[in-house]
Amino acid sequence: MQLIQFFRIQVNSVIGLLSNAIWLLSAEFIAKISRIFTIIVLAAQLSPTSYGTAMLALAFHDVFALLLRAGVGSQLINCKPQQLESFAKNGMFIQWGICITIAIAQLSSADFLASLYNNDDIASLLKIMAVIYIFYPWVSVKISLLKRENKMRWFSIRNGLCVIIENVTIAITALLGADILAVALGKITFSIFWLILFSFSPVKSYGVGFKFSIINEMLKTSGKIFNTEFLRGMRLHADTFIAGKLLTPELFGFYSFAKNAGVGLSQSISQVYVNALYPYLCKLQREGQLLAQQNLINAFSLLIGLLFVIQALIVPVYVPILFDEKWSPVIPIITILCLVALPNLVIDTMCCFERAKEQYHNETIIRFICLLISLATLFIFAPDEPMAFAIVIFLSSLFCLVPLYLMNVIKSLKYNLRTLFNRS
Repeated sequence: MQLIQFFRIQVNSVIGLLSNAIWLLSAEFIAKISRIFTIIVLAAQLSPTSYGTAMLALAFHDVFALLLRAGVGSQLINCKPQQLESFAKNGMFIQWGICITIAIAQLSSADFLASLYNNDDIASLLKIMAVIYIFYPWVSVKISLLKRENKMRWFSIRNGLCVIIENVTIAITALLGADILAVALGKITFSIFWLILFSFSPVKSYGVGFKFSIINEMLKTSGKIFNTEFLRGMRLHADTFIAGKLLTPELFGFYSFAKNAGVGLSQSISQVYVNALYPYLCKLQREGQLLAQQNLINAFSLLIGLLFVIQALIVPVYVPILFDEKWSPVIPIITILCLVALPNLVIDTMCCFERAKEQYHNETIIRFICLLISLATLFIFAPDEPMAFAIVIFLSSLFCLVPLYLMNVIKSLKYNLRTLFNRS
């Protein structure tokens, strides 16, 4: 009977995670078609130099946006039922403060960041995209509550629709001659529809509150989460920032395209899976089932990673068909960068477990080690052309798995020794 019960728990666990992942991945698959269409249009309409400028501006914008993910969302998803109302009310206040701060920071630093690359177009894009932060606080708490309640069907359909609208906007405005401005216009359109569609989320509205002790507690946790998100974001974009300085504008454009068509597509799938995984892990943690399901979830994550291997294999097939001939030299680079997403998924999954257990210190250590390895690898090998950059990034991702494996071995050893002494 115990074996049957154990088997039933395992099956229910897989079904629960599959339910989250399938809805998000299905919506992402449809949205991915629109993104591929957008990449095709941008690749045809923009020169390599303009393409590199747009991707560099987006990288800076993503780093600023890390504060959004470090806000109250993770805490609302993971908090105890008795904390939910106070966290939701005070979380809304915190979100407004964070979003206004990000908007001001991006506006004020845009000219400085552009001067680092001697490219005024970067400043223009960053200033326009700073406006979108004003849209997010209105619905951010509702979105977190949707994820907490594992209403992934409701969330995924609307999120996928927003992504499709963004991609179509970028493609149409690029075809109409907007050049790199098309990227900023797409982001603004996405934010407007995001606000409209999620304003009617089927979750309870708690309003806005201000209680200093609660806000202080939430901000302390947000600071820990920000550390991990910042380290993660810097690692993902470090090669872009460094390549923008070391490569010529044209070569950087080729590398940016390869990264967008390779690891960019894979990473978005990975992010969707992590978005489905984290609320589910929090649910298991509240039920006391997290450790029991860890091996099963790790195996499922590796299965998701096979999608990246498949993408790498078909790169030589779909790139010549979809993209302009001027991009054909980057096919080997795209193939290598697709594989980067696989070790990144392993890292993200491990960090998801630590965050679900509220072990933010451990997550920060993991992210810091990975960033340190990535930066050290880039500085040691000092790549000077796109293919070299791709190889170095792939190697650094593999190197990151070594200390993580050792950390798991040490953790397992400590647990076994503790169990042995307790029995004694």
